[in-house]
Amino acid sequence: MSATYANALTALTPNAKWSMTNDTDYNTISWYSTDIAKPTQAACDAEIATLNANAANAACQQQASALLYATDWASIPDVASTTNNPYLTNQDEFIAYRNTVRKYAVNPVANPVFPTQPVAKWSA
Repeated sequence: MSATYANALTALTPNAKWSMTNDTDYNTISWYSTDIAKPTQAACDAEIATLNANAANAACQQQASALLYATDWASIPDVASTTNNPYLTNQDEFIAYRNTVRKYAVNPVANPVFPTQPVAKWSA
């Protein structure tokens, strides 16, 4: 979901009074606050870009956290211990996968390309 001029106005001027008939058209803003200046279209456009980038980064971080949570079990040392039967034989693949995903959790980006989660391989 993309940010709109209504979102930008709310972020830029939280106490201002205004209305609009189309939240994607700057020209439909009716400004009622005499003590707060109406932001320019350029300022609103910049805020929309910031809000969209922040939302995309938050979605990336949320997805990365969910992927890490789903594979937490694979990082437990005893799951790959050969003294257990069965044991995970490809824990190193999970560790590499989780390291890549963790980079997105720590430094989210707008359009992440997450790696494919490994399939667990168990000893016989």
